[in-house]
Amino acid sequence: MTIGAVDATDVTVEFWGNIGKRFRYLTWRNDQIEPLDNFTALRFAKTNVMGRQVLNTTDFDMVLFMGCRIDLHRLIPELLFRRRTAAYRLSAGVELRVIQDFLHRLPPYQFARNFAAQKKARIVVAPVSFNTDGFADNIPARFVAATDATADDRQAVWNAIRDVMKDDGLELLAQPEETIVNGCFTDPAFAVKNYQQRNDRTHKNAYYGALILNEALRLLRANEPVNSAVDVVDSAS
Repeated sequence: MTIGAVDATDVTVEFWGNIGKRFRYLTWRNDQIEPLDNFTALRFAKTNVMGRQVLNTTDFDMVLFMGCRIDLHRLIPELLFRRRTAAYRLSAGVELRVIQDFLHRLPPYQFARNFAAQKKARIVVAPVSFNTDGFADNIPARFVAATDATADDRQAVWNAIRDVMKDDGLELLAQPEETIVNGCFTDPAFAVKNYQQRNDRTHKNAYYGALILNEALRLLRANEPVNSAVDVVDSAS
């Protein structure tokens, strides 16, 4: 993270996460997220300032799931396309069901739901960001109308997603509007270095991460006293 980009004054921030593939070796057990093997446990502990091998809500006021393979960017272009194409438009009820079915199939989202059901901490979800603009196959060609989506179109979709998450006891932290270009892509200004040469449309840079974390901290401070803790579970894959 770029020094000075995040104001965490009076808030204790911890990171608990690892490279994307390690998320396959996590499970829900004993009312917490636990690694399936000792190697994974040590890898996660190594990234955390407290050396935590497991994650529960005991010590936190807020848990932010940032990325974590909650890849709504795969669904949102279709929802935008349908909103902008009368013949394929979904009713409000069907749209909500499509979003719910998509989310409920994702193991990391189930972790977030399980945490929320405990009602011990605020659970905030910042889904994987839109693909970086400039890749020809970023979305299926049949959804090209999504590239003309407006801020109002996106807000309507975010509102539907927010409603689904609210029913699950979760708070949505949507992708910041200032990072979005061409309907449903992320501005390359927020891409990782050499993203084109690396063919990396998914991962974003520290400036993007700072936008998300600062907003999470703002949400925390709005309703909680100082000296609270935020735990960040992060995987952009």
